[in-house]
Amino acid sequence: MKLNEIVVQNFLSFYKLYRNNAFKKIKEFLSNQKEIFYENKISELQNNGLSKEEAVIKTRQGWVNVVGRSLEQIIEIIICDFCNKHKLKITNDKILKSKNLDEELNLVKRAILVDFGENCVLPDGDIIIYKIVEKRVKILAILSIKNSFRERYTETPYWKLKLAENNLTKDIKVFMITPDNDDEISFLGVNPKKSRIVMEYELDGIYLAKESFDESDKIKSIDKLIDDLGKLL
Repeated sequence: MKLNEIVVQNFLSFYKLYRNNAFKKIKEFLSNQKEIFYENKISELQNNGLSKEEAVIKTRQGWVNVVGRSLEQIIEIIICDFCNKHKLKITNDKILKSKNLDEELNLVKRAILVDFGENCVLPDGDIIIYKIVEKRVKILAILSIKNSFRERYTETPYWKLKLAENNLTKDIKVFMITPDNDDEISFLGVNPKKSRIVMEYELDGIYLAKESFDESDKIKSIDKLIDDLGKLL
């Protein structure tokens, strides 16, 4: 079993313990999983001959990959029942970059391509929610999922702006989902951080997978995600 699959299995046990409140505790859950991962991985690498410093660096790089995919799968779990109930489908940009797509996924890809004149580019999309209406694809929302931002907070707003420029894609909602591990957008303080200002202004909604943060009309708890997706039907 892959490491990210282990994390997801651990989350399912976590969910049984906390039920729906588990979604607001995702940051807490991931912090615990990180500690376990670091302890085990650093020990393993040192036993294989790496120095403590080398082991820490490799472990840090490994966790970034593990937590990213794990978080995407956890969000898929959150929206699974909602999508099944309303006959919605999901895919992602990794799948859409594949060759030899079937007819349906090829239509999904074409429905979100961003036009750059001579070239068209697929926007980033960790989860793309769509439905089939009379054999036509309708994209409801693109979900961008990040554990933390650092200097990458402009990436998702950029794609939202590009989608908004074209009549064919302007109605696609772009949502961010994050535990905001480094508190880049969670709190207003005396002066809000640039990351919060930009993302709150440009995106259609930001859903925080944590318990403590400063809420607004657009920055909400992750348990509000399903309600807001329901408004798009």
